[in-house]
Amino acid sequence: MSTGRPRVLVVAFTRHQDDVRVRRLVHALARTADVTTAGYGSVVADALRHVTLGPADSPHPPATAVATGWLARGVSPLLRSAAARATAAALAGDRWDVVVAVGADTLPVARHLADGAAVWADVRAWPDAGAHGPFAPLERDALLRVLHEDLPRCAAVTAASGALADLVRREVPGLEPDVVVVQDTWPRADLAPTPVGDPVRLVRAGVARAGVGLETTVEAMRALGDGWSLDLLLAPGPDDTVLRRLHERAAELAQVRILPAPDPDDLPAALHGYDVATWWVPPTTTQACAALPSFLLAAVQARCALAVGPAAQAERLVRSYGLGAVAVDVFAATCAASVRRLGRDGIVAAKERADTAAGELSRGADDTRLDGVLDRLRLG
Repeated sequence: MSTGRPRVLVVAFTRHQDDVRVRRLVHALARTADVTTAGYGSVVADALRHVTLGPADSPHPPATAVATGWLARGVSPLLRSAAARATAAALAGDRWDVVVAVGADTLPVARHLADGAAVWADVRAWPDAGAHGPFAPLERDALLRVLHEDLPRCAAVTAASGALADLVRREVPGLEPDVVVVQDTWPRADLAPTPVGDPVRLVRAGVARAGVGLETTVEAMRALGDGWSLDLLLAPGPDDTVLRRLHERAAELAQVRILPAPDPDDLPAALHGYDVATWWVPPTTTQACAALPSFLLAAVQARCALAVGPAAQAERLVRSYGLGAVAVDVFAATCAASVRRLGRDGIVAAKERADTAAGELSRGADDTRLDGVLDRLRLG
């Protein structure tokens, strides 16, 4: 039954209950619109309806489609992915006022389902992120082609960091309206810095996936030795062997634990009992350098010190606010040495500076920019 409110579809090929960005967008949209979501996992709060994609509904197009799909005029290989086909079939015939495409891989099916309605493209990652396998370069090229062809047709474009917004502007010049930066910030948490523990408590939270420095983080604990502990708060990733191998490595080190990830909304509170949040991600892709992870911004709200590698946005955050240590590379010994040099006194000082910066690095400014996008789409 129609409620008389705008009808909005949000498409994201992620596990929505674990996806902070999807949850935030749905919550903002639901203030004035009836929101339907399509993606993996269960329905999130504020969504009226959810199209659940199953494990077989891969967001990656088959290799033959990636290799040849764009040679057929007007056909994106990304429309041939199982996830896109399942989404299109489940929502065929539905009408929308706005369709939100979270991630470049959802843009083709979002535009297909919009059928002339306004499309809002949310660029949360650059196409080289997580590229693996012999067809990865071709898939990346397909995603870049989508950005070039589809973004100029969108009614709104947002990006998850200033660096990502700059990349979009450089790759797709002349976008109108301009790209709006909406970072994965958090509400200001009413927390105070905790005393540094004995042992010093390190933490990393996120999804168990390859190529994001989790193995390095465990090996850094081997180099640090006594006086330091590490908790990995991890949600299962697409490849369960990653988590299994981490458990095997952690079993060799008494000071390392692997625990379930907290509910995304509870992340700052869950991190509050730790001293140092680590983010030793190899700066080997454009995305790794351009991303400003929500985990680090949650750690600021938790009043943790930060220890990061030389990925540009993470390094800039730490250096701009004096929040901790930056390793010059992401070898385990280098990462361990950077934290050791910081020392207990440096960790105390960094936690105090996180307390000072928590207001500026909270959600207020991003909420204002998000509200501006909603107003432009007549959803405010």
